[in-house]
Amino acid sequence: MAAMSSWLISCIVLVHFAYLGSCDSGSEIADGAQPELFIFHELCALKKDEGPCKVLKERFYFEIDTGHCESFEFGGCRGNANNFETLEACEGMCLVSADKSPCHLDEAPGPCRGLVTRYFFDSQSQECKHFYYGGCFGNANNFKSMKECRARCQNPDEFALSASHMQQNHQHQAADFSPPEFCLSTNDKGTMCDREERRTGRRYAYNPKTKRCHWLRNRGCGGNKNNFVLKRHCMKMCMRPNPTHKRKTIRIKKNTNILFQTV
Repeated sequence: MAAMSSWLISCIVLVHFAYLGSCDSGSEIADGAQPELFIFHELCALKKDEGPCKVLKERFYFEIDTGHCESFEFGGCRGNANNFETLEACEGMCLVSADKSPCHLDEAPGPCRGLVTRYFFDSQSQECKHFYYGGCFGNANNFKSMKECRARCQNPDEFALSASHMQQNHQHQAADFSPPEFCLSTNDKGTMCDREERRTGRRYAYNPKTKRCHWLRNRGCGGNKNNFVLKRHCMKMCMRPNPTHKRKTIRIKKNTNILFQTV
């Protein structure tokens, strides 16, 4: 049953990228270029789906272009599995971190069509095994060497020691970043304008509690500087760059099934 579910998710993700002629996230369409993005569970690669209904509930989904969980307006019905009621639930399912073991996850080649040698931990046999990774998405039970797989899943105490040092380094990096003062301003929807001045619509504001940029239904006038037309402007100004989300390009030959650049 788990294998069937994994296969179905991969097929759905592949449909989203098929029209590009490669496994591309949609942000860059350059001869099949696609950064290798690590996500904890493969359902987090599904495209945001608001659904056909119009109830408009705030939900969260994992955005592959930013490597973060983001808010969106869910219509209230249908949609897909990349849909979470809270930011914490989204991050718990999708973000890779040292304190979350991926060793129980199923083998996940991903929707792309490469042949990259990788290793995963088989929870049934309790052994690390070889598999072919397609080159994009999949899940966190994906290791570049047998040694790395065994250290993570068969010798977890040894891994935990090295992971604690990595976590301390990331905490120091986070402490070095401080957003501009206006990013810490209370989210302000503004006031209703006169009819001829009305410019209501969706804006984005930084939330210092979640450290994310969320949508804000703007009333049209007033408000404060913590108010952006585009989410990327909010993220660029107020959010610390994610050191783990560095773009690493892999390329897939068009009209073939073979990956020709090692990742």
